[in-house]
Amino acid sequence: MTDTQPDIIQTDGEDSQKEENFSKISILDLQKKYEIGRDPLYARMRYLQIKTWKVSGKAYLYADQIAQMDALHDHIKTTGRMEGYPVPEPSGPVEEEQPTSSTLAVAETQQLSTTSNYAPKQKRSQSSPQDDVAAIVNSAQNKAAGTLIAENVLAQHFIQNPELLPDELKTKIKESAQMPGIDPFAYADSLINIAMGSITAA
Repeated sequence: MTDTQPDIIQTDGEDSQKEENFSKISILDLQKKYEIGRDPLYARMRYLQIKTWKVSGKAYLYADQIAQMDALHDHIKTTGRMEGYPVPEPSGPVEEEQPTSSTLAVAETQQLSTTSNYAPKQKRSQSSPQDDVAAIVNSAQNKAAGTLIAENVLAQHFIQNPELLPDELKTKIKESAQMPGIDPFAYADSLINIAMGSITAA
Protein backbone atom coordinates (compact mmCIF):
# COMPACT_ATOMS: atom_id res chain seq x y z
CA MET A 1 0.00 0.00 0.00
CA THR A 2 2.80 2.33 0.88
CA ASP A 3 4.51 1.52 -2.42
CA THR A 4 1.59 2.83 -4.49
CA GLN A 5 0.89 6.01 -2.47
CA PRO A 6 3.60 8.19 -4.09
CA ASP A 7 2.21 7.21 -7.48
CA ILE A 8 -1.22 8.43 -6.44
CA ILE A 9 0.19 11.71 -5.16
CA GLN A 10 2.17 12.18 -8.36
CA THR A 11 -0.90 11.41 -10.47
CA ASP A 12 -2.92 13.98 -8.56
CA GLY A 13 -0.16 16.49 -9.16
CA GLU A 14 -0.15 15.77 -12.86
CA ASP A 15 -3.91 16.14 -13.06
CA SER A 16 -3.80 19.48 -11.27
CA GLN A 17 -1.00 20.62 -13.58
CA LYS A 18 -3.01 19.59 -16.63
CA GLU A 19 -6.03 21.41 -15.25
CA GLU A 20 -3.91 24.55 -14.80
CA ASN A 21 -2.55 24.25 -18.34
CA PHE A 22 -6.02 23.96 -19.84
CA SER A 23 -7.48 26.78 -17.69
CA LYS A 24 -5.65 29.41 -19.72
CA ILE A 25 -4.43 29.76 -23.29
CA SER A 26 -2.00 32.17 -24.89
CA ILE A 27 -2.79 34.62 -27.67
CA LEU A 28 -0.58 32.71 -30.09
CA ASP A 29 -2.37 29.45 -29.31
CA LEU A 30 -5.74 31.15 -29.85
CA GLN A 31 -4.61 32.33 -33.29
CA LYS A 32 -3.67 28.76 -34.16
CA LYS A 33 -6.90 27.42 -32.72
CA TYR A 34 -9.15 29.74 -34.75
CA GLU A 35 -6.73 29.93 -37.70
CA ILE A 36 -6.86 33.73 -37.80
CA GLY A 37 -4.34 36.54 -37.57
CA ARG A 38 -3.49 38.73 -34.60
CA ASP A 39 -5.61 41.70 -35.71
CA PRO A 40 -8.84 39.70 -36.25
CA LEU A 41 -8.28 38.00 -32.90
CA TYR A 42 -7.95 41.30 -31.07
CA ALA A 43 -10.99 42.62 -32.96
CA ARG A 44 -13.02 39.74 -31.54
CA MET A 45 -11.66 40.41 -28.06
CA ARG A 46 -12.63 44.07 -28.32
CA TYR A 47 -16.12 43.05 -29.42
CA LEU A 48 -16.44 40.77 -26.39
CA GLN A 49 -14.86 43.41 -24.09
CA ILE A 50 -12.12 40.94 -23.15
CA LYS A 51 -8.76 42.04 -21.76
CA THR A 52 -5.83 39.67 -21.50
CA TRP A 53 -4.18 38.57 -18.28
CA LYS A 54 -0.41 38.84 -18.10
CA VAL A 55 1.52 35.87 -16.70
CA SER A 56 5.32 36.03 -16.77
CA GLY A 57 5.12 38.75 -19.38
CA LYS A 58 2.82 36.76 -21.71
CA ALA A 59 -0.83 37.46 -22.49
CA TYR A 60 -3.41 34.78 -21.70
CA LEU A 61 -7.16 34.28 -21.65
CA TYR A 62 -8.77 32.16 -18.98
CA ALA A 63 -11.49 29.52 -19.21
CA ASP A 64 -14.55 31.82 -19.04
CA GLN A 65 -13.04 34.14 -21.66
CA ILE A 66 -12.07 31.23 -23.91
CA ALA A 67 -15.65 29.94 -23.72
CA GLN A 68 -16.91 33.30 -25.02
CA MET A 69 -14.31 33.31 -27.79
CA ASP A 70 -15.29 29.78 -28.81
CA ALA A 71 -18.96 30.71 -28.93
CA LEU A 72 -18.23 33.84 -30.98
CA HIS A 73 -16.08 31.77 -33.35
CA ASP A 74 -18.99 29.38 -33.93
CA HIS A 75 -21.31 32.34 -34.50
CA ILE A 76 -18.93 33.83 -37.08
CA LYS A 77 -18.66 30.49 -38.90
CA THR A 78 -22.47 30.36 -39.05
CA THR A 79 -23.30 33.98 -39.91
CA GLY A 80 -20.02 35.31 -41.32
CA ARG A 81 -19.94 38.25 -38.91
CA MET A 82 -19.56 39.14 -35.23
CA GLU A 83 -22.68 41.30 -35.06
CA GLY A 84 -25.63 39.55 -33.56
CA TYR A 85 -23.68 37.69 -30.93
CA PRO A 86 -24.64 38.94 -27.44
CA VAL A 87 -21.86 40.99 -25.88
CA PRO A 88 -21.00 39.75 -22.36
CA GLU A 89 -19.87 41.77 -19.38
CA PRO A 90 -16.29 43.07 -19.61
CA SER A 91 -13.69 40.60 -18.36
CA GLY A 92 -10.01 40.72 -17.58
CA PRO A 93 -7.84 42.77 -15.26
CA VAL A 94 -9.09 46.19 -14.20
CA GLU A 95 -6.69 48.89 -15.32
CA GLU A 96 -5.71 51.67 -12.98
CA GLU A 97 -7.44 54.92 -13.78
CA GLN A 98 -5.16 57.11 -15.87
CA PRO A 99 -5.19 60.91 -15.70
CA THR A 100 -7.68 62.31 -18.19
CA SER A 101 -6.74 64.80 -20.86
CA SER A 102 -8.66 67.54 -19.02
CA THR A 103 -6.68 66.85 -15.84
CA LEU A 104 -3.41 67.03 -17.76
CA ALA A 105 -4.52 70.23 -19.46
CA VAL A 106 -5.30 71.87 -16.11
CA ALA A 107 -1.92 70.80 -14.74
CA GLU A 108 -0.11 72.15 -17.79
CA THR A 109 -2.07 75.42 -17.60
CA GLN A 110 -1.13 75.84 -13.96
CA GLN A 111 2.51 75.15 -14.78
CA LEU A 112 2.51 77.68 -17.62
CA SER A 113 0.76 80.22 -15.43
CA THR A 114 3.43 79.83 -12.75
CA THR A 115 6.18 80.20 -15.33
CA SER A 116 4.61 83.24 -16.99
CA ASN A 117 4.10 84.96 -13.63
CA TYR A 118 7.72 84.39 -12.72
CA ALA A 119 9.40 85.43 -15.99
CA PRO A 120 8.29 89.10 -16.09
CA LYS A 121 9.53 89.66 -12.54
CA GLN A 122 12.93 88.39 -13.53
CA LYS A 123 12.89 90.60 -16.63
CA ARG A 124 11.92 93.71 -14.70
CA SER A 125 14.64 93.12 -12.14
CA GLN A 126 17.29 92.85 -14.84
CA SER A 127 16.37 95.92 -16.95
CA SER A 128 16.06 99.63 -16.13
CA PRO A 129 13.56 102.16 -17.58
CA GLN A 130 16.42 103.83 -19.49
CA ASP A 131 17.23 100.53 -21.20
CA ASP A 132 13.59 100.08 -22.15
CA VAL A 133 13.37 103.59 -23.64
CA ALA A 134 16.61 103.10 -25.57
CA ALA A 135 15.31 99.83 -26.98
CA ILE A 136 12.05 101.49 -28.09
CA VAL A 137 13.92 104.40 -29.72
CA ASN A 138 16.25 102.02 -31.52
CA SER A 139 13.32 99.96 -32.79
CA ALA A 140 11.55 103.12 -34.03
CA GLN A 141 14.71 104.31 -35.80
CA ASN A 142 15.08 100.96 -37.55
CA LYS A 143 11.47 101.08 -38.69
CA ALA A 144 11.87 104.66 -39.99
CA ALA A 145 15.07 103.79 -41.84
CA GLY A 146 13.41 100.72 -43.32
CA THR A 147 10.46 102.79 -44.54
CA LEU A 148 12.72 105.41 -46.17
CA ILE A 149 14.89 102.77 -47.79
CA ALA A 150 11.83 100.98 -49.14
CA GLU A 151 10.47 104.28 -50.50
CA ASN A 152 13.73 105.05 -52.32
CA VAL A 153 13.96 101.53 -53.75
CA LEU A 154 10.36 101.69 -54.98
CA ALA A 155 10.89 105.15 -56.48
CA GLN A 156 13.91 103.88 -58.41
CA HIS A 157 11.87 100.92 -59.56
CA PHE A 158 9.09 103.17 -60.91
CA ILE A 159 11.63 105.45 -62.60
CA GLN A 160 13.02 102.45 -64.44
CA ASN A 161 9.51 101.12 -65.15
CA PRO A 162 7.27 104.18 -65.71
CA GLU A 163 4.59 102.02 -67.33
CA LEU A 164 3.74 100.78 -63.82
CA LEU A 165 2.68 104.27 -62.69
CA PRO A 166 -1.02 105.21 -62.42
CA ASP A 167 -2.59 106.77 -65.53
CA GLU A 168 -2.91 110.15 -63.80
CA LEU A 169 0.83 110.34 -63.17
CA LYS A 170 1.62 109.13 -66.69
CA THR A 171 -0.48 112.01 -68.07
CA LYS A 172 1.40 114.59 -65.99
CA ILE A 173 4.72 113.19 -67.19
CA LYS A 174 3.61 113.50 -70.81
CA GLU A 175 2.44 117.09 -70.22
CA SER A 176 5.81 118.03 -68.76
CA ALA A 177 7.57 116.65 -71.83
CA GLN A 178 5.41 118.82 -74.12
CA MET A 179 6.56 122.18 -72.63
CA PRO A 180 7.82 124.62 -75.33
CA GLY A 181 11.55 124.68 -75.88
CA ILE A 182 13.61 127.67 -74.65
CA ASP A 183 16.45 129.34 -76.59
CA PRO A 184 19.23 129.69 -74.03
CA PHE A 185 20.67 132.82 -75.71
CA ALA A 186 17.32 134.57 -75.88
CA TYR A 187 16.65 133.62 -72.26
CA ALA A 188 20.05 135.05 -71.27
CA ASP A 189 19.37 138.29 -73.17
CA SER A 190 16.07 138.70 -71.38
CA LEU A 191 17.73 138.25 -68.02
CA ILE A 192 20.43 140.82 -68.93
CA ASN A 193 17.82 143.34 -70.06
CA ILE A 194 15.92 142.91 -66.79
CA ALA A 195 19.11 143.41 -64.84
CA MET A 196 20.16 146.52 -66.80
CA GLY A 197 16.69 148.02 -66.38
CA SER A 198 16.97 147.58 -62.66
CA ILE A 199 20.37 149.35 -62.60
CA THR A 200 19.11 152.30 -64.69
CA ALA A 201 16.06 152.71 -62.53
CA ALA A 202 18.27 152.85 -59.46
